Amino acid sequence: MPRRRPAGDDPTFEPHYDGPERLTELLRQVGSALDAAGAAERFAAAQAQGLDRSDVIPALFEAEPRFGSPEDARRLYENLFALWGRVARGGGAGLPVPEAGAPEPALPRELPELPPRGTADPGPLEPLLVEAVWKQLAELPEKELARRRDRFASSQPDLAAWLDAVTLPEAGALAASDLAFETWAMFDQAFGPRLGTVRWKDLKALGGEPPALESGQPALAAYVADMLDVLEAEDDAFREAERAQVERVIAAVAAAIGAASPARP
Repeated sequence: MPRRRPAGDDPTFEPHYDGPERLTELLRQVGSALDAAGAAERFAAAQAQGLDRSDVIPALFEAEPRFGSPEDARRLYENLFALWGRVARGGGAGLPVPEAGAPEPALPRELPELPPRGTADPGPLEPLLVEAVWKQLAELPEKELARRRDRFASSQPDLAAWLDAVTLPEAGALAASDLAFETWAMFDQAFGPRLGTVRWKDLKALGGEPPALESGQPALAAYVADMLDVLEAEDDAFREAERAQVERVIAAVAAAIGAASPARP
């Protein structure tokens, strides 16, 4: 996950597997009837069907999970996301766990290769490009990430100013800012110099009722949903109303950038 701190100054969310016993304990604490092995079986079946983890993880719980603290939510989802990755690589819940006090061996980072900038065909962003861009951003050193953000602000001044002016709840403001930047980065990677400049009046027109993100940019919509699921699990202040506001902002940003993108032939 990119360097986002949705819950105050919490450290960056990072998938990490604490082992089957700890994951089973975390699942049981929030009322799931599954243990770690059962979750791994669900993940394997879902991956065989080509489903996304966002389609599967909510089904692990019979009711909406309730957490004792944001840290409890973070730990559970870090473990579930890490287990999803292990299953995808042919592993399971029962992989060796480090001895007490020893750090868990780092899982290999499989960064998808970015296509050459500016070479995408007009139309919705491809899922592989969406995945590759956010993973590459997550790996950037802080100075390079800051440089990218500066380029975003200088190349899209109306968009940057509109984001500063839009009213958002404190619980979702940072996530909206990060997701808007990442959305631009994905479009910039896809279309490069062919990407036009977003105009304030277009954003203003879209801000009230933008088109659904799923209809125009399904791969981007799936990524945004994943990120907001994590934030919702981490931060008790981020509820349905706050989520809807962030979703509306990102839908407007994507629609405006999409309108500035190369037209379909």
